[in-house]
Amino acid sequence: MYNLVKENIIQKQLIKAGDNVLIGLSGGPDSVFLFHNLRKLKESLSFNLYASHINHMYRGKDAQHDEDFVRSLCEDYGVKLFVKRKNATDYAKELKVTEEEAGRILRYNFFRENLSEVGGGIIAVAHNLNDQAETVLQRILRGTGIDGLCAMSFVKDDLIRPMLNVQRSEIEKYLRENNFEFCIDITNTQAIYGRNKIRLNLIPYLEENFNPNIQNSLYRLSETMERDKKIIDKYVEIKFCEALVHADKNKIVLNLQKLKDMDEGEAGRVIRKSIEQLKGNTVNVEMKHIDYAIDFIKTGSTGKKINLSEGFTIEISYDNFIVNKIVENIPEFKYAIELDKPLFIKETGKTVLCSVKDISEVDIRESQSINLDFDHIKGNLTVRNRRTGDTIVPCGNTWNKKIKDIFIDLKIPAEERDSKLIIADDENILWLEDFRIHNSYKVSSSTKKILNITIGRSTNE
Repeated sequence: MYNLVKENIIQKQLIKAGDNVLIGLSGGPDSVFLFHNLRKLKESLSFNLYASHINHMYRGKDAQHDEDFVRSLCEDYGVKLFVKRKNATDYAKELKVTEEEAGRILRYNFFRENLSEVGGGIIAVAHNLNDQAETVLQRILRGTGIDGLCAMSFVKDDLIRPMLNVQRSEIEKYLRENNFEFCIDITNTQAIYGRNKIRLNLIPYLEENFNPNIQNSLYRLSETMERDKKIIDKYVEIKFCEALVHADKNKIVLNLQKLKDMDEGEAGRVIRKSIEQLKGNTVNVEMKHIDYAIDFIKTGSTGKKINLSEGFTIEISYDNFIVNKIVENIPEFKYAIELDKPLFIKETGKTVLCSVKDISEVDIRESQSINLDFDHIKGNLTVRNRRTGDTIVPCGNTWNKKIKDIFIDLKIPAEERDSKLIIADDENILWLEDFRIHNSYKVSSSTKKILNITIGRSTNE
């Protein structure tokens, strides 16, 4: 099994030399299997290994036992561990989603915060062949298409699954043979969730009455569908580009007549791609939503706007069909900046990195970062969003201008303004994201030290 995981990583190029790899470590057999395989591989493949554990707190002493086990495991092998405690049940009520979905959101948000702290990298999760089979079957029961049948991939964006083709029985055998301890989550043996019912009730029934190798068959189905989907995606990309008028992070504008000229299946795929481009995924986007959008293309009139699904609206404006992402209000936030330490801003999904450099080390013409005169900075640095009454002296000017007026002059949509980062010292706003630096902090011929600011933007939540 060790060689199979290694082969997956090398052949599918899941990890490159120098990568930071963060493993989601629950303490269960799957994640412990992945932990031991990655720790054995990290020297030969030259990557850095970290671990992350969420204590969901709803299993009391058992949850604490799992946390203690994971802490001990990481200490034994010298792996840096990040731990978060958050009650998944309460969080589900707060978000108005299921406990499973709340746990997923909680985990991946925490994983990306951890990666930001270590300077970026990739997330390794322990999904296996049995998990893939369960996912495919779950989606069949819900009524899915080719996209859903693809289920999980070995790699997607910053997420890797190095053991997706490893059977659970082989995982448990490997752990026994190597005397590796692990934790057992008793809730996995209880048919209290839909997925558990599939694992504990439906799959054994199918194995006994229809196909003893049903899980392998479902896995092969997912592989076949993934290959077919790649062909479809290439075609959809062509149709999407034909119809595209404008795209930004909050809306996709498509040519209405181009959509009307398409086959319904083509138009549906283009709309689905638009949502995926805005959202980063198509979770909770169902066929009924796509059918509703197609009917709207046929019958809708200018000025009409309707809710398509949670978080999205569609509207018709003259010759355009517009898919809008509903932007949630971003609360006020303020964080202290530590030099040379990446800071993840959870409210915006952005990462700020500030460092001090000698002017000889910096190309001030380079446009990927912001450079200020460090010697003019007064006190501590913070990053926040706007407040009522905020002002700045824009570069090239000698008078204060309200941040609000800058947004108005530049026609920045109201829904985007609270997400714009502001970096300040104890006396002034030094920089407004994407727009202005303070005149007193600009780099000049007398500048010796540079405050270099780099902003990273998350592409997937």
